[in-house]
Amino acid sequence: MWMTRRQAWLTTGSLALTLPTQAAADDLQPLLDARLKQDGVALAAGRLDAGQARFAGAAKVGPPPDADSPFEIGSITKTFTALLLADAVVRRELALTDAVEAALPDGLRLRDSVDQPIRWVDLATHRSGLPRVASNMRPANAGDPYADYDWAALRLFLKGWQPQVPRDSRFEYSNLGFGLLGHALALRQGTDYATLLTRRVLQPLRLEGHIGFARPALLQGHDAQGMPVPAWHFQSAAAGAGALHGSARGLLRYAEVAMGRDNGPLREAFDRCLRRHADGAAPINPIGLAWLLAPLNGRTLFNHDGGTGGFSSSLWLDPSRGRAAVVLANAQVPVGDLALHLLDRSVPLRYPAVVQQAVIELPADQLRPLAGSYALNPQFKLSVRADGARLFAQATGQGEFELFAKSLRRFFAKVTPLEIEFDSDARALTLFQGGNTLRFVRD
Repeated sequence: MWMTRRQAWLTTGSLALTLPTQAAADDLQPLLDARLKQDGVALAAGRLDAGQARFAGAAKVGPPPDADSPFEIGSITKTFTALLLADAVVRRELALTDAVEAALPDGLRLRDSVDQPIRWVDLATHRSGLPRVASNMRPANAGDPYADYDWAALRLFLKGWQPQVPRDSRFEYSNLGFGLLGHALALRQGTDYATLLTRRVLQPLRLEGHIGFARPALLQGHDAQGMPVPAWHFQSAAAGAGALHGSARGLLRYAEVAMGRDNGPLREAFDRCLRRHADGAAPINPIGLAWLLAPLNGRTLFNHDGGTGGFSSSLWLDPSRGRAAVVLANAQVPVGDLALHLLDRSVPLRYPAVVQQAVIELPADQLRPLAGSYALNPQFKLSVRADGARLFAQATGQGEFELFAKSLRRFFAKVTPLEIEFDSDARALTLFQGGNTLRFVRD
């Protein structure tokens, strides 16, 4: 799945949140209506404050989604997988520092570059050294990339994997790692991920019907250009990374329990998830079990975003104030800034400044030489495609998005705050996002 919005499409960036610079609207509905005038197809949002939940929905065409409309929630699933892990620790079934390979069948080893066993906590904090996606992930249908990636494929990858770094030496966001985490937990119990999560998390939290795996009423998803795209499906081997769908009501219920607003089940497990466990992508943003921590005005917020080929989502928690906010979209559009603004009105909306950049038109013969495959490393690449006078990019394991020219060599995306500058000879490009600068070299 494409990377969580606040964690960025390609790499997790710093979440240094700012003080207010603009006034905020009073209500959920005007904010959703205004956002849809700029981008998106349909939106649902919810805000929880002191135990009171409010919801709104908006759509460009047809009836708007409501508080119970199901969306694919993508990588927010990772927080549920982390909760499964924390619950196993509370039950004394395992320790975070135990070796994951003990749960794998047939003597399969899972070691780092210095032959130390990778631990459960390494998977849950993106510090295992595993790549973002497996190199043997070659979907039969590019529009549904995880549908045929099963345990046999994952096991084959792990057998041939050559780790490059010691465990816990760096943060590297890994969908593969969280898929393995969920499946390994299920293997320990002799079942599959969906069954284990339903039994140990969704049923105790009374989330069935609001968050789950069945798709009878799932909204139609759309790409960044608003075109319909297929729903995503997952085998157990990858489900822990992004298989869940959910509603605004279900996610606010989940947030309420996570923040300890009642003395419900999994209380201790949630506490373990929302505790700092390791360094994240930046010093200002350590990571819990899956959850990203972000400072704001002396408080600590918790966030996870998500996205699939046709959906975007963002969930924010502010336990010190008993607040939570969620925004769900059935298109590949940015929603993280909107969810954070709903949580705390002092944080300005950032998205409009991105889409309002001036766009220049370049002829097709100037775009064609930019097309090609550019590699950050052997596992993570950016494919650039020219289609007449339009330019598109697609990162490994993510959906395609359009690039808009602001100069002859500099382009920006509307789906997320991101810019790309090509070298004059188009042999490399530099990606700028979230304070990070990444260099990709043409294959």
